[in-house]
Amino acid sequence: MNIILADNHGQVLGKDQASPNVSLLYLASYLRSQVPDIELTYIAQKHSPEYHLNMIRTLQPTFYAVSFTSFSARTTYELLRTIKGLFPWLKIICGGPHAMSHSEQILRESRADVCVIGEGEVTFAELVKNESNSPESLDSIQGIAFLKNGQYHRTENRPLITDVNTIPFPARDLVDDSEFAGVSYSKGKPNTEMIITRGCPLRCVFCANPVFRLKNGPTFRSRSPQNIAAEVEELYAMGYREVFLHSDELNVDLNWSIDVCKALAELKHPDLYFQTNLRVIPMSEEFVYWLKQANFWFVRIGMESASDRVLAGIKKKMSLAKTERACDLLAKQGIKVFGYFMLFNWWQEDGQLQHETSDEVNDTIRLGYRLWRQRKLHYCSWTVTTPVPGSEFYDLALKHGLIDDNFFPDDTWPTYKYLTGVSKKEFNSLYAKARRQQGIMALTSGHLEWRNWRGIARRALTMFHGMPENDTDRNQTSTTQVNPLTNLIKIEKNRLGLSRLQ
Repeated sequence: MNIILADNHGQVLGKDQASPNVSLLYLASYLRSQVPDIELTYIAQKHSPEYHLNMIRTLQPTFYAVSFTSFSARTTYELLRTIKGLFPWLKIICGGPHAMSHSEQILRESRADVCVIGEGEVTFAELVKNESNSPESLDSIQGIAFLKNGQYHRTENRPLITDVNTIPFPARDLVDDSEFAGVSYSKGKPNTEMIITRGCPLRCVFCANPVFRLKNGPTFRSRSPQNIAAEVEELYAMGYREVFLHSDELNVDLNWSIDVCKALAELKHPDLYFQTNLRVIPMSEEFVYWLKQANFWFVRIGMESASDRVLAGIKKKMSLAKTERACDLLAKQGIKVFGYFMLFNWWQEDGQLQHETSDEVNDTIRLGYRLWRQRKLHYCSWTVTTPVPGSEFYDLALKHGLIDDNFFPDDTWPTYKYLTGVSKKEFNSLYAKARRQQGIMALTSGHLEWRNWRGIARRALTMFHGMPENDTDRNQTSTTQVNPLTNLIKIEKNRLGLSRLQ
């Protein structure tokens, strides 16, 4: 049996893919442990729709499983409608963050057969074992959605995997490293990413971490230090010299975090570098010391805003003082800090929608420069707070009329239209000012990955002009109205000698 695992997050925001979609590689490794005699093919984000069609035509797979986010939903729907029209026998399985919140929309607009809702390893293996996938046979499989006689059906949630150490390491033999640009900043090459925790104990207003919505198990689960170190050792043997340890925050539990660092330090690979995500709390001198001992040279922190009012509103459970203390501790160990900042945060207070002011945004820009001059902040990124399906802000934006049910997120959402007392001109001035800060820090701090030149070029333009122009109508119309793949369908139809495609 042939199965294609496709990654269609795509170059939606002008970015090249840094490293493989580890979630799909976990599906592959688990599937291999459960189903004999399967052939798996992974398609990276960089490939065109034509490439996907050629692979299907060549491999004749039983399943085409695709992972995507809300940012790439429209392009994925178009691709899947094309695939289903050309290969109606192919079973299309959708997963990823967008499937968590919009499974019915996916099924109706993309012509996919099944959406996997929640963690996919066990669910996808059951779907593959149940090869017929008739609507009658799907009712017994937890964690899926499908259409039966045109009616939407969703089965009960599948419990989350409690012991994530039991999942086999990702099937990295399926990937070609030349297809990936590498992480944005690095000291070691080649580099890659691995996942060390699942979920998050926090509930930030802007975040769309899909595990929040399931309510079917512990929302935060971590791998053991020994299990993490074992995969790192495997990656080192494969030739990797830097690993981005993916976790929403490595320092949820400092005891566990320090043990992870100790396990990595015990590997004794001085030419192997690490980076990860942190929160500003909890933070201690001992923890930062062990980060350094383990060879973490770079950490990313969600700072968001310099305003304690804003931080409280978006439920970050931190403060400016704690941000500065964290940067100070990390700087003393010579660890470079990357700060995530957001432009015009939103939240609700006493039933009223609130947003960050221009003065507060300016204060955050000033904070960034002050920490940079003190050599306590070395890199940053600035994004406009956008309602992403699955987040509390998405629900608030729907409730207060900022968006409608046909909205799809991208990096051109015109938030300035809804800001009180902020003109488009002022918004773009602040946006460009923030992006210039991002560029200055990147160029002066070094270790920039120039292979991601598309993303760099796109960001460079915003340093002068502000936010890219938005096609408002695109966010207000149904995805079924526009299909750039129409010509591709005609070409394929002529090739196959078909007079009509379903």
